[in-house]
Amino acid sequence: MRMVHPLTSAVYESQEDGSVRVTETDGRQGWFTPQGEHIRGDLRSADPHIIDWVGGPQARKQTGRLRLESRGSGEAS
Repeated sequence: MRMVHPLTSAVYESQEDGSVRVTETDGRQGWFTPQGEHIRGDLRSADPHIIDWVGGPQARKQTGRLRLESRGSGEAS
């Protein structure tokens, strides 16, 4: 799923591993869990509501993708 933020024009894209990649208009990128936790990248904060919409439960229903593995559990939920 892909969405452009209506105010900032940042692009939010779900990834195969369940994360959400956010690309700002200046090219900075960051990867986040569907819960909005920063994983990697120069961009360390993004809109948690858009992250949830793109990578949360409603997006998984549409795409069939699983969430990222829970930290420490080793199992996908």
